[in-house]
Amino acid sequence: MDTKYLVKYLLPFWFFFTTCVAAYQISDSLITDNTPKSLKTQIDNILKDSLLDQCFFGIKIISLDDGRVLYELNSNKLFHPASNMKLLTTATAINTLKHGYQFKTKLFTDGKVVDSVLRENLYIIGSGDPLLETNDLDSLSLLLNIQGIKKIRGDIAGDVSRFDSIYWGKGWMWDDEPESYSAFITPLTVNGNSIKIFVSPGKNIGDPPSIKTEPVTSFTKLFNFGITSNDTLIPLCQVTRQRGTNNIIINGRLSPADEIKEFKLSIWKPELYFLSLLKERLKLSGIIVDRDITLDSIRHWRKESIFLAEVSHPIDSVLHQINKNSDNLAAENLLKTISAEHLGSSGSAENGLLLIKNYLASEGIDTSKMILVDGSGVSWYNAISPDAIVQILQKQYERKTTFKRFYESLAIAGVDGTLKNRMKGTRAEGNVHAKTGSLLGVSNLSGYVKSADGKLLAFSILCNHFPGESKILKEMQDKVIELLSKLKLNR
Repeated sequence: MDTKYLVKYLLPFWFFFTTCVAAYQISDSLITDNTPKSLKTQIDNILKDSLLDQCFFGIKIISLDDGRVLYELNSNKLFHPASNMKLLTTATAINTLKHGYQFKTKLFTDGKVVDSVLRENLYIIGSGDPLLETNDLDSLSLLLNIQGIKKIRGDIAGDVSRFDSIYWGKGWMWDDEPESYSAFITPLTVNGNSIKIFVSPGKNIGDPPSIKTEPVTSFTKLFNFGITSNDTLIPLCQVTRQRGTNNIIINGRLSPADEIKEFKLSIWKPELYFLSLLKERLKLSGIIVDRDITLDSIRHWRKESIFLAEVSHPIDSVLHQINKNSDNLAAENLLKTISAEHLGSSGSAENGLLLIKNYLASEGIDTSKMILVDGSGVSWYNAISPDAIVQILQKQYERKTTFKRFYESLAIAGVDGTLKNRMKGTRAEGNVHAKTGSLLGVSNLSGYVKSADGKLLAFSILCNHFPGESKILKEMQDKVIELLSKLKLNR
């Protein structure tokens, strides 16, 4: 081939090709750069999305290996923590309650069993156990049966002196009732102080829906105003509870082809719900109950009391329920339990929060720069910075004797809890241990992630005042965390 032809035609083409390849390689290296030096640029680029313009962000990311700050944005500003507040409550519990602490619900009597008859009252001491369910009441009934009790002549009396009488968290929204995520707080807790309602279409057009509850109980009253219909002018089925009562109202339409719909509502006066359920379960087990349910304090009968039975759950199971599943009632019960255990009187949120602040202060965390009013984060009054949350995460990491319990209580990305369906198929799956937090316009994520070279990082990503769908914020958080999981700190 003619050399002049090569120079004239092929050489410019070759130059253009090699330049494009080099440019692509440079561009690709920038996109996939996983060094700490490029992390700020990459996170900033994620936050530049126009969909996020109205949102207020606070972010802090550090290496727990050497304390190095890898990224921060508005990290000293105050944000609504939502359920990130549970990190403070559970950290305080782990470090101030004795290891192996148990929530125990106990049965006593002030009389004797004669000829299979319990001649006096049956007393139940509430411990605030947030894991207690109907099957635990069946276990208590069985234990009484084993002791030969076939009839109870006295009252079924509940002792709720473990906590104060304040049902509701400070700063909780009045219209959150009757949602199950804001269940009323009491030491006699069962089924999350809630009830499930299952609604299915009737057999024929025009029939009312079929209604079932779990558990089955006479404590609630059902008012079924629903209809089986294809008429789209009729609003879809809704289930609610009339405020200040346990009247459950079913309204609206189900199509004949609809699947069973499940609703979950909080219960009014849950301590009486507990006692009513116990009475019903005792009867189902074959124990005859002559009289009614009532409330009575342990102080009136401590000297004459005879222990009969108990059920219990370990604190670590409660910690998992709080942090993995973001259980608000469990967090509030734990807050009051911290107060009751340390101060000896009826547990209160106010005293529990003082103890949280005392614990944080003992770790060198400035509590004057935060506002804490409940244990779960339901309240809009709470305010905390990413700096403070990361300090809490760092202090838990430094406490080698308790860190594993705290770390394992958190939801795992792509595996369980509130992170079960997030970050699947990425390096973050099975790697991230973190706590989510959600309110209207709020989506937060704080916890731990391992870098590509095995270094543990602590992070807090707080997103407030967002008018769009929370899904957008979660996708942003996941992108940031995926960057961290690819990071190589030693480069």
